[in-house]
Amino acid sequence: METKTNKKRIDWHAGFAGGLELSFRKYSKQIDIDREYELTKQSPRIDFIVIKKAPATVIDNAVGRAFRKYNIIEYKNPNDALNIDVIWKCIGYAGLYKGLGGTVDAIPEDELTITIFRSSYPRKLFGQIKKSRHKDIENPYPGVYLLKGFGPIPIQVVVTRQLTDETFLALKVMMHGASEADVRHFITETRKLKGKGVKNDADAVLVVSAAANKDLYRKIGKESEMNDVLEEILKDKIDASNAEAEKRGEKRGEKKGEKKGAENARFTAVKNLMDTFSLSAKDAMKALKISAAEQKKFMAML
Repeated sequence: METKTNKKRIDWHAGFAGGLELSFRKYSKQIDIDREYELTKQSPRIDFIVIKKAPATVIDNAVGRAFRKYNIIEYKNPNDALNIDVIWKCIGYAGLYKGLGGTVDAIPEDELTITIFRSSYPRKLFGQIKKSRHKDIENPYPGVYLLKGFGPIPIQVVVTRQLTDETFLALKVMMHGASEADVRHFITETRKLKGKGVKNDADAVLVVSAAANKDLYRKIGKESEMNDVLEEILKDKIDASNAEAEKRGEKRGEKKGEKKGAENARFTAVKNLMDTFSLSAKDAMKALKISAAEQKKFMAML
């Protein structure tokens, strides 16, 4: 008689593996059967998941209108490939996410979507899909492409360069050859942001945008009006650095240390501005209103 203990000891997977090998032994030279195949060297990870707290919530923008409750986001940077295998990898991730719910069908398939962001149009991939008999592509909004025929989970590819929805301005400036108008608009809009969290987000975007568009940011950084805007954007960081330096000096009871700490903070701010916006040392110090005496000292330190 089989007991509960015996049931727990049954290795169903080992049995199935053997049965599978036997069932396909006629094709053993034509196929490989790998058990517990690792999808990657590291555990598979989804880039982002957007989960609606209330399923009835409508996200009214070009990308969010297709969202359901659980929305898997894959981001492909300009150096990443976007091909048919990437599409199926995302579908696989969605399947894993659904299958790993806390209870059976905790994540219903009709509550899942997949969105893949990329800066440029994936011409080869879309050409391949259009040639397929059972697949198609729809383009409901500029930059948004719905892939049809891949199964029950909706898939959309978002080409950020083509987006006209201003909601995604931050994504549009994070690409090589970003529009000067978009970058200027984003910098101006960043000035209006309130709250540490959103400002940090904007800073992160600016760092990437500037690194991808060095010549454009050099040009912008030389303009006095833009310098004032950039200085205001970075003001919180500079003030925080100075405050921390002064705090360290006061804690030690050393006025000299306090002064030196504040000077180091200003020097660090100059370097950060140079790195972030690809400015020359002269332009960075002008933007931060560094005194002539310190400018000479900092030039020697750089």
